[in-house]
Amino acid sequence: MLLAASEAFSKDVGLIATFGGIGVIVNIILVYIAVQIRGERRQNQEYLASRQPPGS
Repeated sequence: MLLAASEAFSKDVGLIATFGGIGVIVNIILVYIAVQIRGERRQNQEYLASRQPPGS
């Protein structure tokens, strides 16, 4: 019985580590995307501001 409990426990820990790791990787990718979007938006705003005629 102890062997079965140990095997179940090890599989549970393995699954938790696998899906927890996937969650961390997905969160890192989402943060990277958000930073890229913010930087590109700032560049677009600076470009548009430089294209406006003086005094506008």
